[in-house]
Formats: sequence, structure tokens, C-alpha cells
Amino acid sequence: MFKNKVFKTITIFCVVAFLTACTSEPINDGVHEFAGQAKSAEMYEKLGIKEGETAIWEDGMRTDGKSGSYEWWYVDMELNDGITVVAAFYTTSGFDISGPSNPNVKLTITYPDGTEVKRSVNEPEGTLINASKEKGDVSVGDSYLKYVDGDYQLYFNDGSVEFSAFMKSTLPMWRPDTGYAYFDDKKENFMAWFVAQPSSDITANLTVDGVTKELKGTGYHDHNWGNISMDKIINHWYWGRAKVGEYNIIASDIISKEETGFTQISQFMLAKDGVIFEFDQSKTVVIRGDTIQHPVTGKFYDNSLTYIQESDDGTVYKVEFIREKDIAVDSLLSSLSFAKRTMAKMMGANPTYIRTLGKVILTIEKDGKVQVIEQEGLWEQMFFGNNKKAYIWN
Repeated sequence: MFKNKVFKTITIFCVVAFLTACTSEPINDGVHEFAGQAKSAEMYEKLGIKEGETAIWEDGMRTDGKSGSYEWWYVDMELNDGITVVAAFYTTSGFDISGPSNPNVKLTITYPDGTEVKRSVNEPEGTLINASKEKGDVSVGDSYLKYVDGDYQLYFNDGSVEFSAFMKSTLPMWRPDTGYAYFDDKKENFMAWFVAQPSSDITANLTVDGVTKELKGTGYHDHNWGNISMDKIINHWYWGRAKVGEYNIIASDIISKEETGFTQISQFMLAKDGVIFEFDQSKTVVIRGDTIQHPVTGKFYDNSLTYIQESDDGTVYKVEFIREKDIAVDSLLSSLSFAKRTMAKMMGANPTYIRTLGKVILTIEKDGKVQVIEQEGLWEQMFFGNNKKAYIWN
């Protein structure tokens, strides 16, 4: 995410013990399990969805909320006065699929000076989350996120912080192909992603310590679920969304683990004037450049990421993310207890997260004419693996 937007992150507080060692060795010439986005006609039929169409129920609960799955509904907002808000409703502790169900909602408020206010509401372990399968409508205690006539309402209250927001949709729901990516030959292990609200206009009220502030801004809401821990299937990813001029952009580049051949799964969406008009993932080309070994994480980092999308009418859209500096570099083990942190390190886990500030440049070329729009932005790298060099199979 970017200037006037909040980046999406798998927030540190939701990360649980990583119990699988991550490889630091290069790939070999052996046979690897399948990894990739599901997009065949058979998969659409199997999943009960339609190609090129979305349905309100797709933001409804997609798992049973019990051990063996994870699921969350995520919201971020950038509001006036430089205040940002992130909220997420979870069926379990983050993406810990081995643990019991544990409904919880977490709210993080960040002020312009970097001060953070973090609050959460939890229900007892073993409790199933209260969520509808018909639409996005999930609650934990008195807090909720619900779909109402094309828009969303968010409410959080832990007794000391109260936040309410009306999120008016400015773009339709979207998913890349089926939204499902599989990571085994039998196509049983998956992670899924549904963007229920790619962009929204926000009106909100925030009450802290009895003082209420009226706020306005822009926001985003998506929905994730799966049946296997991400650290077992993902080596690393880059993810960002941007508002550059009149254009909304969502872009990601996911690299699977060695067992599935470090396969690249790229996703891209471009919208303007309330219409999503570029979303064919098969045409997305990602070019990485100026790769360094990061001085803090010790892993590789691409100072330049370029997404290229060619339209059917010959228009070429190029989105460049050019790193200028990092504003957050974290080990995701730091949020664990000493015992879990020690166990994770012993087993080789070393998950890291970087939030980067830089330029986001959109170049549009058609019939020899070139338009360039530039904006400062933020994006992220999430890295589960230990490898210092990039191995990518297209």
C-alpha cells in the first residue's frame, strides 16, 4: 500500500509458532509438487463460482472455523490527520491451523508520529466464530464487520477504545481467477483470497479515553482462508496496493517453497472510474531488479519490482515499485513466547517482514503515446524462507 493508503500486512500480532524448517539450499533438478492458481473450468465448477463474476456469499464464512483451517476478514484505512487503522477478525490465532478455534478481533491505530494503539477482543478457545455463510457478516463480542447493501460497516469496542466506520464501496468485489492457489499434486492444500472491497470511502468515529474524533478517508477490505499453514507452502511474497492518479492498483508476487519448485504466482488488478478493467493473471509479467542481500534480515530483497500488463487493445501498463528506504523491518518470532521462539529457532524458522517506502510509477503506453504518473508509496515483503538468493521458476 501506498501514500494515502495503508499497506496490507499479516500483522505481527497474528503470527504463531513456525514449526517447519525453511530451506536455505538451492533447488535441485528433482520432481516437485504442483503449485499454482486454480483457473480451469472444472475448478470453477468444483468451487461453485463463475469466471469473471463474484457473488456476495464469497465474503461469507468459507471454513468451519475449527482446527485444521484458518480464516480472517481484514480491513485497513487511511484517515485524515494521518491516522491509519487496521482491523482483522480471526477464526483462530492468525493462521495457526493446528491450534483450537479462538475467535478474536484486533485493532491497531497508528498516529502520524508512529505511536500505536493496539486493542483486541477474544472469545474462549474452542468457541466457534459468529459468522454468516451468506455474506460478509462476522462478529466477536460486540465488535463486527458486516456487508449492508453493497457497502460495509465496521465496529470495534473493547471498553476503552470504540471505533465505528461506514465503508462505501468505490469498486466492485474482485478475485484473481478462482481466488484459490493450490500447493500439491492432488490439489488439496490451498490458500484463498477474495477482495470484497478493493477501495472504499470512509466516514468514521474514533473514541479514545472518552474523546471522540470524526474522521474521513479511504479503505480496503479482503478475506483470506486456507487449510495449511503459510510457512509450509510459501517461501516469500511481495504485496501492495496503490492509488496512483485516477488508477487503483493491486499487485502481488508469491513464490512457493522448494517442495513446489519455488513457483511464481503473480496477481494484478487495475481499475479506473469504478471499473476493474485489467485482471488477466495469465498476462502479468513481473520483473525483479537491483537485488541485494538485506543488511538486517540477511535475505534477498528486490529494490525494483515491475509489473507489466498488456491489454487486448495493445495498451501496455507498467507499474514500478522503486525502493528508497525501509520503515519497518521485523522478525516475526519476536511476538512469540520465549519457549515458542526458542523452538522455532531450533527448527530453522526465520520469518521476517519488511515495509518499504519508495516510488510507485505507472506508465501507460498506447499507439506511441506515453503517460507517466508517479506517487510515493508503501509495500511489503513477507519472507518465510531462509534463502539468501532468489530461485524462481516461471
